[in-house]
Amino acid sequence: MKQIVSKKDLTSINTMLFELTCLRRWSEVTVEGGKYTELGKQALNCMISYFWATEIQHAGQKVNFNWFPKIAILRGFTKDYQCDVPESNLDIIFHLGNVSKESFDEMIQQRIQKELSQSFYDWLQVDSDLLELRIYRAATKVATLLELEEIKNGISLKDYDLKREQLQTSIESFSDLPGFDLVMSEKYLEIFRNFSKLRNRIRWAKHPNIIKCGVLGHHFDVAVYAYLMSLEVNPLDEELATRYFFMGVFHDFPESWTGDMPSPVKDAIPGLREATELFENQVMQENVYNHLPDYQVKAIRHTMLEDSENASLKKFLKKSDNFSAFIECWREIDAGSRHSYYFKVARNSFGKKEDLTHNFRLLLEELYYSFH
Repeated sequence: MKQIVSKKDLTSINTMLFELTCLRRWSEVTVEGGKYTELGKQALNCMISYFWATEIQHAGQKVNFNWFPKIAILRGFTKDYQCDVPESNLDIIFHLGNVSKESFDEMIQQRIQKELSQSFYDWLQVDSDLLELRIYRAATKVATLLELEEIKNGISLKDYDLKREQLQTSIESFSDLPGFDLVMSEKYLEIFRNFSKLRNRIRWAKHPNIIKCGVLGHHFDVAVYAYLMSLEVNPLDEELATRYFFMGVFHDFPESWTGDMPSPVKDAIPGLREATELFENQVMQENVYNHLPDYQVKAIRHTMLEDSENASLKKFLKKSDNFSAFIECWREIDAGSRHSYYFKVARNSFGKKEDLTHNFRLLLEELYYSFH
């Protein structure tokens, strides 16, 4: 069976994700802490895309959800190379230098192509007129608007008004998409805001950390790792890989209300993990499901680890979740941390490396030996 994802691809994507973790947003208007990162932004983009795509599909227009992981990964590479230059500023730069946007985009694609195997690069390609790409672009504008609202009190009124006007104009250009009014309604925006709040929950919070790791960014890590791991095991089952991707995007959503109890604690007392999952279902019912139409509830449940229909998929997704934990500790160590806890987690992960797929095991070994 021909493999889609190579070790080279996994290594390049892991590097890209690390750099998105460090890449700060809104640097042109504020020095707001490190919680606004490109990694977290990609998770929010994907979450809103899922809602919007579900609305469009319900309206009777066919949507291929399999495109979204590819779009998100390519978007990650693009933002990595574009760094923190806003797109509106790029347009001015292109105009002043008589540079075409097409030539800039082509240069970015050439750089991405060098980072990846030819087969995986080809796998990721999407047509520029694809409906799913337009949905994702619309979602990024909504996600940016939500971030702007969150930082409103930390920036000047002039900057806020200018940015909001630009975003409103951009968002209105997508008003012909089915579900626009519902996605932009207060009840949907409130759900998106609660998801966005996960950036405020910091993983490894009990230990000193050099690189802040928000739960929101962790969602995107897990989504991408789950997608790649699934493709490595089942290259012919793109639909399953996409399902794992969105399960990764949503997997800790209940923590916006419940907080996070460490797994060793959950497993220390019989029944505690089950009770925690019941509580998570309860808060999702109260804060999300009760505010959505039935077809949206069905779509979200399709991605939630706590839902009974996903019981057979939890173990596999947990592998990508555990790999993400190792990567987060590796990032800390690579950034200079000497705290023993991160080394302890890395050693535990190394001892369980046989649970991983071939390429993930090779990458884990490579990274582990780099600091041993």
